[in-house]
Amino acid sequence: MDEKLDKISPEIREKMEDFIADWMSENKVPGVSVSIVKGNEKIYTRGFGAKDLKENVPATPDTLYGMASITKSFTALAILKLVEKGELNLDDEITKYVPTKWDNNVTIFDLLTHSSGMPSLGVSEALIDRLIEMDERGLPLSDLDDFYTHLNSAKDEIAAEPGKEFFYFNSGYALLGQMIEKVSGKPFPEFIQDEIFEPLNMKRSRFDYDEDEEDIMTPYFMGEEGPEETPYPLREIGHPGGGLLSSANDLANYLIMNMNGGKFNGEQLVDSELLDKAHEAHITRETGDYGFGWAVKEFDGEKFVGHGGSIAVSGGFIGFVGDLGIAVCGNTIPGNSYEEVAKRIIKTVKGEDGSELTYFKRNERMDMITGTYKSYRGIKEMEIEKEFGLLKLTVKERLESTKVIIIPETKNVDDFQFYYLDGNGEKNSVRFEVKDNGEIDLFIGRWRLHKKD
Repeated sequence: MDEKLDKISPEIREKMEDFIADWMSENKVPGVSVSIVKGNEKIYTRGFGAKDLKENVPATPDTLYGMASITKSFTALAILKLVEKGELNLDDEITKYVPTKWDNNVTIFDLLTHSSGMPSLGVSEALIDRLIEMDERGLPLSDLDDFYTHLNSAKDEIAAEPGKEFFYFNSGYALLGQMIEKVSGKPFPEFIQDEIFEPLNMKRSRFDYDEDEEDIMTPYFMGEEGPEETPYPLREIGHPGGGLLSSANDLANYLIMNMNGGKFNGEQLVDSELLDKAHEAHITRETGDYGFGWAVKEFDGEKFVGHGGSIAVSGGFIGFVGDLGIAVCGNTIPGNSYEEVAKRIIKTVKGEDGSELTYFKRNERMDMITGTYKSYRGIKEMEIEKEFGLLKLTVKERLESTKVIIIPETKNVDDFQFYYLDGNGEKNSVRFEVKDNGEIDLFIGRWRLHKKD
């Protein structure tokens, strides 16, 4: 940890670091790096754990991680800089710049907000699976011509008019990257380097992964037994949507600029009104609104602007609320969200109890009730397991077992009320009773069962 950047009280720092270490241990995350911004300065930065398990090399604030979809806000910013220069307009139809052949009038604005009407075509997923050697789907996706063939042959997949519905569309950001190259005359990575990295003093950030680079993470896929070292899925066509490699320290500079109207070290990187458009809610989705490469939500009664990223073997989250900003980077993708970790840290830095956040409280309660349950004298046995953030109930019978997913009745995780749907679509109640002495009973249908472990 850089002592010059530690401007958090010892009590809060200890609480925050204990949480991060516990979370990493529970989720088997090898390495994490964190930076925190307040106003226009970094107040904390540190690496936790190992950027490489084999050599047990420690993570640092300057360790490079694959930041995946966090890249999208950089691509959006590059578009805004070209708008500011008068070289393109947000309402330009994309066919002015790229050879798409869809039967709708998609604009740059629509691609920025994932509202083109085109659902995901799986380009990113297929390439990541191929490059980390996990799966091969047999799709011809090796060069730019293949990419456009894939997109243009899918025009019948369009599911909505532009601007009407949110479909997260990685390929839309690949198209934006193509526009940036055409208008600027520079390769996408070079434009981002010149127009964003250099003025923000983001000296470590790049789009190429070199395992021999100093202070770069080793990527790990989270397997059933824990993290497994895996090739890094470098995809040139995916640079604008998810190709960024960056560090917690560099991302802190980026946050400072975003949090201060486009200014960094006294220099104006982009017009403040244009930048505000990136942070505005332009289209509604189930998990909150979306701007230009940024998600826009409410957190603690304030506007929360942020974006997460997952590239299967690395990822993280950056965001800001009020005068606090945070970057969290990791060299694997655990079963839960870096965004929730970031929120917990923000709450802790504000001196509040982050454990009361619904996400962590829900997981704590779910962990509490997992286990084996038996009825009177063990005649009936059931198992409760946590799987992909949900609870699975298995009724163990002599000849076969029945399995169902049980769903919380409400977001109030303290009432321990769940249900499942049977084969007729009927709703069936599942209730847990947690006693003061720690004993837990399960009530389902005619049965009362007692937790045995």
